[in-house]
Amino acid sequence: MWERSVQNGLLLVNVLNATAREQWNSFVSRWPDFELMQSYEWGEFKQSLGWKVVRLVVERDGQWIAGAQMLIKPLLSGLISIVYVPRGPLLDWKDKAVVQTLLSSMHSLARQHRAIVLKIEPPIRYSPDMRQIFQSLGFRRSHFDNQPRCTMWIDLTFDLDTLFARMHKTTRYNIRFSARQGVTVYKATVSDLDTFYHLLELTATRSGFPVRSREYYRQEWDALAPHGYLELFLARYQDEILAVRIPAIFGNKAATLHSASSDAYRELKPNELLMWESLRWAKSQGCTIYDVWGIPDQVGEHLYKGYPLPEEPRGGLWGVYNFKRGFGGDVVYYVGAYDSVYSPFWYWTLNTAMTKLGSLEKLAQLGDRLGLKADLGISI
Repeated sequence: MWERSVQNGLLLVNVLNATAREQWNSFVSRWPDFELMQSYEWGEFKQSLGWKVVRLVVERDGQWIAGAQMLIKPLLSGLISIVYVPRGPLLDWKDKAVVQTLLSSMHSLARQHRAIVLKIEPPIRYSPDMRQIFQSLGFRRSHFDNQPRCTMWIDLTFDLDTLFARMHKTTRYNIRFSARQGVTVYKATVSDLDTFYHLLELTATRSGFPVRSREYYRQEWDALAPHGYLELFLARYQDEILAVRIPAIFGNKAATLHSASSDAYRELKPNELLMWESLRWAKSQGCTIYDVWGIPDQVGEHLYKGYPLPEEPRGGLWGVYNFKRGFGGDVVYYVGAYDSVYSPFWYWTLNTAMTKLGSLEKLAQLGDRLGLKADLGISI
């Protein structure tokens, strides 16, 4: 099962090999957040895009108590690299011995690959104490968050009638209205990915966010869908596809991975019906939590500080928030991404490039266009 073991007192650090897939996924799925990006299959997906994947676990008394799936991207023909841990590492940050043991091994591996930075994005709620812990460990707040820092969780443990009743009355009305008007939702197949991508491009143009290449999404589907992690739902009116949504599940949690819609028949509220069917599907798969995957960071900031939210927020992601909060749910505010910098010059260069392009996604998109298969961020 192991490629290498490192002893540290009573703790054992192991580097997993390919035979540990099920054990690794079982370990990752026990954590309370949606951890698809720490799954074995997500690592395989990233490998298909040119990343190297290393999985570390810390063992105590025969039990796995901490771990990290590290994604390593070589740059400049391997002269340098970046190391990224999406939604990880997974550990108890108050256990100093475990923190020291795991981070020491992570730093060692990162330096072996000539990393300029180790970027972590742990599933930890924001607090000044956590910020101080990261700073004391040599991490600085990252210029960019790759994963949503603020989101909402919908509790799926209720029966469907109660789940529906907990939604905002306008959302309930829109769901019923959409169905009455003849909008239907159906599960699609891999043959419908081109339709999904077409609507995604339309949405990106309308909303001003970057999308990855068509091949990127197909590789994502090929890596995750055969394991039951993805489903593709399409909302149709008459013979026209109005909206698409790809929900994902891992363990007993679910999240919206991608969504898009056309400008046609928006008054029929297909997105509300599509989201409701995604929730129903996730619940039927045994999920207890649905992560809506992203609302404005200002929501978390306001609630954490006890400030009231704007009564009628507009612009940016506020429209997305208004849509998502209609389905109920509780706000979750993460600590965000933190960087441990090994090469200040190259780190500054990378951040300068990202600042000019706007995000890691746009930098990765540029790489796609150049045919370099650059994958410097996570496309969600």
